[in-house]
Parts: sequence; structure tokens; C-alpha cells
Amino acid sequence: MRRRRTTDVTLFDSLLDPADNETVAAVALAVAGAERDLHGAIQAHYEALGVDPPDDRPPVEARVEQLRRLVRHHVEGDLWGYFLEEAAPDGLERPDDARAFAGLDDDAWAERLDALADAAPEDSGETARERADAVVRDRFGVDLETFETRIVGWHPERTLRRALRGPIDDDVERLRAATDAIERAE
Repeated sequence: MRRRRTTDVTLFDSLLDPADNETVAAVALAVAGAERDLHGAIQAHYEALGVDPPDDRPPVEARVEQLRRLVRHHVEGDLWGYFLEEAAPDGLERPDDARAFAGLDDDAWAERLDALADAAPEDSGETARERADAVVRDRFGVDLETFETRIVGWHPERTLRRALRGPIDDDVERLRAATDAIERAE
């Protein structure tokens, strides 16, 4: 009878914790390595241009763990949890309560915004937005604009895209900015 090596992963093991799957780890390592290489090339490009290069990124191992957490949250159907761990606005309080506002359409948000304004104390501001801002700051620890863009505007697809492509998208934008600077200088 063949003894199972500790590196062999059974289908059952993969179902219990897909983020610990060797295939997921290998893909995460490949993605993190490609991101590191692209970022290094962008830094070298900036240095060649005589411009301060963008800061270093965390080690590849940290990105691999981040991608593994993403897989775990995605498989569990909890991209909101991933968003809270990795991308929520600084100072956000009561994230479970904020979840009720996440991804609202314009009409639903308008109704909720009115209700927030109505719940504000009399001296909270002159406009409905000022009053709603006071309530949002008090309840959630962030200003209304941040709440609208980051919480109300939250979508799982955007979280997934940013988590997977964010570092690459950032470097592509850096490359575009450097190219624009070169073209303007010519």
C-alpha cells in the first residue's frame, strides 16, 4: 500500500481549504512573481528617466498569501470579508452594519440617504447631505463621500478585479504616465 506523502493533496483536502491547494499556491506564486518583475521593470524605467521610482512592493510571499486569502473568501462567497481585510477605507467602523449599504442602486441609496438625513440631530447641517454626512461619520467613522464611493459603490466583481489586477493595473498606469512625460518632453 502506497503511503501518502504530506505534499499530496486529496480532492477532499482541496474542498476543505481550497486556498491551501498546491495548484492555487503555484498560480499565486506565478502571478506574484510576474507582478514583481513588472514592478521592477517600471522602477528601472523611472530611474532611467531620472524620476523617483515607485516604492517597493511587499515581498512576493506576502502577495501569495493575499491571493490565497482572496481564493478562500471567494470560494466561501465572502468577498465583502476580503474587502474589509484588504481594501476597506481607513477608519471604517461597524462593517457589518455598513454591509447593508454595499452595492445599493441609485434609487435605493437615495432613499437611504434621505433616511440618514432624517435621523440627524437638528444642528447637523443645513442640507440633507450635510445631515447625512454627520450621521455616517458618527455611525461608520468615514465621511459621506468616502462611504458613497467605497461602501455604497462596492461590488464583489470590482473587489475581485482589484484584488487580482490591482498591482498590474497600477504599474500599467505608471508606465502610461512615464510615456506621456517622454512624449511631452519631445
